[in-house]
Amino acid sequence: MNDEKLKIHLGVNIMSCRKRMGLTQAALAEMLNYSDKAVSKWERGESIPDVPTLVQLAELFAVRVDDLLADPNRFPEHRG
Repeated sequence: MNDEKLKIHLGVNIMSCRKRMGLTQAALAEMLNYSDKAVSKWERGESIPDVPTLVQLAELFAVRVDDLLADPNRFPEHRG
């Protein structure tokens, strides 16, 4: 998988998990000690969080890190 696809997959998965938890970008950012602009960039696939933050996101969302990096189409709740 190339870097751009990985960024897109990660962004879609972060957004999906965040919305499933009923969190705004600002609320998630505050929980992680980041700005809402950083969360927005992750969700748009413009940047990615560092590894410790990926682990923190996985723990918060009760998923594995590899689930955050996976193709979002493999999860039925992401199909629409």
